[in-house]
Amino acid sequence: MFVIDRYAYNNRWTAVPVLHKFSLYILLMVISFSGFLPLQILLIAIIVPLTCYIARLPILKYLSWFRYPSIFILLSMATFVISYGENSHQFLMAIPVGSHGYLGVFHSSAKQVRPIVMRIYCSLISTYFMALTIPFNQMMKLCKTLHLPAILMELIVLMYRFIFLVLIEFLTIRDTLDLKFSFVNKKKSYLGWGRLANTLFVKLLADNQRLNEVLSLKFAQAKELDEEE
Repeated sequence: MFVIDRYAYNNRWTAVPVLHKFSLYILLMVISFSGFLPLQILLIAIIVPLTCYIARLPILKYLSWFRYPSIFILLSMATFVISYGENSHQFLMAIPVGSHGYLGVFHSSAKQVRPIVMRIYCSLISTYFMALTIPFNQMMKLCKTLHLPAILMELIVLMYRFIFLVLIEFLTIRDTLDLKFSFVNKKKSYLGWGRLANTLFVKLLADNQRLNEVLSLKFAQAKELDEEE
């Protein structure tokens, strides 16, 4: 079970109707994309401690989940803000590049960074709130309540289970290699991770083939039943 799933299944709001929680999530997403700064700040100030309380989650662990998304956000913002131009007056700050150009930050780009960053983090906080308060079984009940197509729900369940199969395979192979001292030094670690990636890829191909055969058989049987009816 994933860490988020473990917290989601043991949160304090398991008895709250899932439709109420989903409606709250929609409201939070509307606030996140509204661009109204006071409401976004209020969302962060309220939802972060509320999520930690409901999910029985330590605040430091919760904040650590923003580490990797923040790397991608900073890289995205850097590519968005830093531009090349020939007129130095249009830059907030710039350095000369070559004989006629400048590399720096445009005034217009700098003004757009804050709203974009606030929108991203508010959306991420809202999504974490939903993920930590709505476990997967309740998510499926919500999908039925919203009358999503049955084939889409089957694909969601299938993808969810397949992710767990990949995780179990990864942990099994990693522990096996660890018992064989494949990670004792830097050189062996590179070889060990290479073997792990190769073995995992081959096993996933085999599992995918078996899964395709099972699904083909299932859909063939379903087609025969439809034709009989």
